[in-house]
Amino acid sequence: MATQSEQMLVLDMISQGKITAADGEELLKALAASTPKPKPHPVRVDPVGVAATGFSPSDGASLAAELRKLGIEHLKLSDLQEMRLHNVTPEYVREMVALGFDNDDLDELVNLRIQNLTPQYIREMRAAGLEDADFDELIEASQHGVTPEFLRALHEAGIEHPDVDELAGAAEHGVTPDFLRAIRDSGLKDLDVDDIVKCSEHGVTPEFLRGMRSSGIRELDADDLVKCIDHGVTPDFLRLMRAAGIEDLDVDDMVKCSDYGVTPDFLQAMRAAGLRDLDVDDLVKCFDRGITVELILALRELGIKDLDVDELAHASDHGLTPDFIRSLRDLHLKDLELDHLVELVDHDISVEDLRTAHAAHPDLDTGDLVELVVEGSDHEGEDSAPQSSRHPKGKFHLHVH
Repeated sequence: MATQSEQMLVLDMISQGKITAADGEELLKALAASTPKPKPHPVRVDPVGVAATGFSPSDGASLAAELRKLGIEHLKLSDLQEMRLHNVTPEYVREMVALGFDNDDLDELVNLRIQNLTPQYIREMRAAGLEDADFDELIEASQHGVTPEFLRALHEAGIEHPDVDELAGAAEHGVTPDFLRAIRDSGLKDLDVDDIVKCSEHGVTPEFLRGMRSSGIRELDADDLVKCIDHGVTPDFLRLMRAAGIEDLDVDDMVKCSDYGVTPDFLQAMRAAGLRDLDVDDLVKCFDRGITVELILALRELGIKDLDVDELAHASDHGLTPDFIRSLRDLHLKDLELDHLVELVDHDISVEDLRTAHAAHPDLDTGDLVELVVEGSDHEGEDSAPQSSRHPKGKFHLHVH
């Protein structure tokens, strides 16, 4: 606020016409705004002053004594009221000082209380192995639900020196003491915190781990288990694959089978059709290339046996179907080979074409007969070929000299 002499000076300037009344009003406002406001005087921490904010006289004396240990001699009534509101008692201050709190910032002390960082929690966390954590780290641990029991369970699982960030991350991802103990009891050892979190996130349960071990896969780490879960490899799947005749499966083999749809039923069907010495790559190739039991059996009925997976894949890739293969049985062709069938399909030779050729030349062996028909199909449609050489159905008529 402007002083009386300053106000009189402004009024004289207005009366003398040196400034307008409006200018004078603005000047008075500026003077008032520039006048510093008196600061509230802090009160000395004493039992009477503390008691005035709601503490009892004895509590007031105790609080004053404890705050002096921190170097806090003076504070505002509002500070005392804040302490009272958040239950910062003499006992709380005394215990926090004994635990190492030496900050003379009263707001920090109140913040610890607001964050529910109790002396008991600090003592128990230190006893459980977190000796070197500062108060900020202890607040982080408390906020994320890290308990002394959780810390002890980590130690029991073989994780000796986790830092606070690792503890907070594990608790945040739902890792519980029960989960840790169950994982340890299931036989999964040498884990770090990231492994534990990974297992929890991907649904690797102790039951799953025990099932995999009972199925014969014992040396699994966290990455292997997660890979199995993500690709649908279950203990039941593994047991059935073993029962169907696949031994010594590793994790990558199991994942490959599951990803490509190679089921135990498919494996058993392939073995029943005569393909017995199949490894995982063979099975995947069979499934991926459309090799069916029906195709294998149709070839066997024609006398084409003991084909390996690559030969069967070659047949399937060229469009050989069980129906086409079976339709050749009535021709009673001898020494029919897979290459003959592939050549017929590649040149779009029908069974009728082959029957016509066989009837005209029953003495030709199968290889020559197929070659003759294929050569005829290659010349089909040539302008130079006489019309009389065409087959009535648009194919061709065979002439052998």
